[in-house]
Amino acid sequence: MNWIRVFLAALVFMGLTAHAVWADVVPGDVINSGNYQKIEGLVPDYVLDWVKKGDLTMKIGKLNVDPKEFWPQVVKDNWKSNIGKYKISDNHTIVDAATGKPARNIKGLPFPEPDPKDPKMPVMLMWNQKFLEYYVKGPTQYTLNWFSIGRRGLEKNFLLDSYMMQAEPDSEYDFLELSVFKSPMSVAGVGTLAFYCLDTTKEGLRFAYTPELRKIRRMAVRMAGSDTVMGFDSAPDDFWSGGERDAMNMSNYRFIEEKEALVPYVCADPEKLVRASNGALQGGYSVSGRKLTMGYEDKNWKGAPWHLTNIIWVKSRVYVIESKDKSPNYNYGTVQGWVEKGTFVPSYKRNTDVNGKYWKGNYYCGVPMQSTDGKFKIIYKFGNVMVDSRRDHGSAYCDIFREGGLCYFEYNSINKSLFTRAGFEKFAK
Repeated sequence: MNWIRVFLAALVFMGLTAHAVWADVVPGDVINSGNYQKIEGLVPDYVLDWVKKGDLTMKIGKLNVDPKEFWPQVVKDNWKSNIGKYKISDNHTIVDAATGKPARNIKGLPFPEPDPKDPKMPVMLMWNQKFLEYYVKGPTQYTLNWFSIGRRGLEKNFLLDSYMMQAEPDSEYDFLELSVFKSPMSVAGVGTLAFYCLDTTKEGLRFAYTPELRKIRRMAVRMAGSDTVMGFDSAPDDFWSGGERDAMNMSNYRFIEEKEALVPYVCADPEKLVRASNGALQGGYSVSGRKLTMGYEDKNWKGAPWHLTNIIWVKSRVYVIESKDKSPNYNYGTVQGWVEKGTFVPSYKRNTDVNGKYWKGNYYCGVPMQSTDGKFKIIYKFGNVMVDSRRDHGSAYCDIFREGGLCYFEYNSINKSLFTRAGFEKFAK
């Protein structure tokens, strides 16, 4: 009977070994409906389903940079000093750990090494994402491309300008944002101007302008971030991996796990940033000509027309978190986000409806970016795709990597009068 036990043990070992090899990938692999099992556990369930049914093909690659080195100098200079310097209050405000008072004029990332054992750790990840967006790149300008795509192909393409900057130290607000649509003509001039506070108990300001009214209207700053924008598939809160961006105190967060994952990247090598005549670091299509291609444009693509076909998927580690909003008017139920460890770039977002049924799935592309002199480095999020399972419809946000797309970092000569009511109205007109 010993030989039977040996034989059975060998079969078990072979099965375990075969599964371990099968559920893994290496650079150069192409994952499709024929070998989708290789990515089980490395991507969210909805991405696995896309690959399984043939909507998505994944090209496995690797980064040719060390993400730990790709931080702007302001982040590096304040990395050690910020560890343990700040905490999260019960209303999700950043507070000084020593005084317990709301923090202001923070330099670098507030939580460079968040501890997964801290129950507020998921909120720390969300604040790091906000600082990546508004602070560590200096004043910024983007010209962004949005595409709405059905099964039959492109339905509409919008171009918009977005400006962001940190408020002056003596201001009652902390960060400012202006966005205006440029095209098509039917929406050109529609825009918003918002003033936000780090203290979540304080209200900011938001103004909206439409060419039809020729007037500015004041609006609630804490608008429903789960309402879709201009008929696209994403809502404002879908441009990061958490719950409400403009009312962080309305979401409850939970840390699920840290795990190995495949995360999407636009490119393996750094995207070039050059010093423009306005003194800012300029990048995107206007500099490199890099273009994100969608399925409907690629004659060899057999998947869904909204997916990006020329990105790579890189093995990394992620934090998986959950958020649930407390507002009765919020359209989403439980939301699950995957955040890349070390870069804090969002990788995935899984949205359910209020009944807990899967509704939308998102993936975000990271991009390593570097100035030509090597002094400025960052990994940032440009390019993402949202798929609405109910509509069987997708939106591709190719951002700066299409015709007309660009970014300006360290835009210190930005026209600050834009961030006033009069300046906003003049700009929108």
